[in-house]
Amino acid sequence: MVLFHLSVSSRPVAWALLLASLLPAVPALGESLVEPGDTLHVSILDAPKLGGDSKIDADGRIVLPQLGGIAVAGLGLDAIKARIEALLVKRDILKAPSVLVRIARYRPFYVGGDVRRQGAVDYEPGLTVRHSLILAGGVESADEEKLPQGGIAALRAKWKDSNYQLFQVNSRIAQLEAELTRNDKAIAPAAPAAIPAGEAQAVIALDQNILHDRLATWTGSQAHLREGMALFDLEIDVLAKQADLQRKEQQLDKDQVENARKLVDKGLLPLPRLQELQHEESRATRDLLDNQAYMARARQGRASVEYDLNSADIKWRVEIRQKLRDAMLDRVRLKTELDVISAQILNAGIAVEETLAKPQIDVVIYRSVSGHEESIKAGMETAVLPGDILDVSLTPSPAG
Repeated sequence: MVLFHLSVSSRPVAWALLLASLLPAVPALGESLVEPGDTLHVSILDAPKLGGDSKIDADGRIVLPQLGGIAVAGLGLDAIKARIEALLVKRDILKAPSVLVRIARYRPFYVGGDVRRQGAVDYEPGLTVRHSLILAGGVESADEEKLPQGGIAALRAKWKDSNYQLFQVNSRIAQLEAELTRNDKAIAPAAPAAIPAGEAQAVIALDQNILHDRLATWTGSQAHLREGMALFDLEIDVLAKQADLQRKEQQLDKDQVENARKLVDKGLLPLPRLQELQHEESRATRDLLDNQAYMARARQGRASVEYDLNSADIKWRVEIRQKLRDAMLDRVRLKTELDVISAQILNAGIAVEETLAKPQIDVVIYRSVSGHEESIKAGMETAVLPGDILDVSLTPSPAG
């Protein structure tokens, strides 16, 4: 959604704004102009109650509180913004207004002719003729509706859809088989004639990218687990060295306590000093016990990581085999479904090969430009604008 916000000077220039409101607005190059049917959202920063949504009526006006009707049809959003700001100054409502204007909802466009659903379609920026045909339910030849077999169009659509699904499943199976053997290149399945080469290659490329990402994830997970084990090994080694030092310190403390006890017995050392040495010996013992507890936890953590590392490959293979089994079941189901649809098409008196024939789709856009209607011969990627009228005609498929 496009948003225009033109800053105004902190010092109001009322006469300049008034003059701007009286001069015809000239839209910027490429700027879309609003027309009746569009809904605008106006935000007035210093007076939010004066703004809101307003639909442009048949006379080309929007209505805002205290401002009434404002002619906006044929203007760009920046010109509408300037006009509203000028009116706010002119009517002495705000001295230095700051207005934001955006399109809240576009006027619809219309699709008619050989489509499933004719009529008005809500507009969104970026729509093309291809999008419009999809929104209208797709093309549908009137000739097909007259055939005795009224469901032939649906059968053809199901036949093509089943071909696409079967190809996608085959590509998925190839990707899973390659992943199971840690092969970063899957063997691409042959595409049926119903699928254009470009679309088939897109499916294969997508599955190949999934394969690369999955293998990269597995490799990264393995490396992460090995790094975790290495960190636990380092922690265990540091704790072991620390424990050796603590044992030596503990032995020294014991020797000092024993010597001090002898001196106390002889009256050569005060008793408080002996008690102080005994306290230090107790502290050293507690430190060693804490170290051993840390060592036990580190060894437990390493064992858990080692288990995850050893079982990761098994879990990975089980997951892939489960997905491969499901994909193979889907392939059997789709092949059966395709056989049934093909038989139904043959029973309708139409060769299956005719489903590959693509009818010619002609689209003419009728567009109002500066008050005059123009007709545009459109392609699938031609942009659609609000208010356009699309006339779709479908050249009938050759009889079989």
